[in-house]
Amino acid sequence: MNDKLMQVLVFAICVAGYVPLAMTGKATAEYVTLIGPVLAVVILKTHLGQQDETLTKIQEQTNGVLDRRIKDGVKAALAEREGTVTD
Repeated sequence: MNDKLMQVLVFAICVAGYVPLAMTGKATAEYVTLIGPVLAVVILKTHLGQQDETLTKIQEQTNGVLDRRIKDGVKAALAEREGTVTD
């Protein structure tokens, strides 16, 4: 399910539960205390998912660059050593 759709769905369910309580004059503080963390989890889940994707992309790019640099450095060091030995 799309993350935005999930957020809207959970928010709508929370509002649908709050409105009848407020209209009938019942206590809403406990309900808000209950749904606050639920809404926070749903919203943070989306942001953490995006952060994980970004970090994975950065890791792949960084490791790819470092691997190439390490290989080039080793190749240059071996060539220098071989060049020094034959001289």
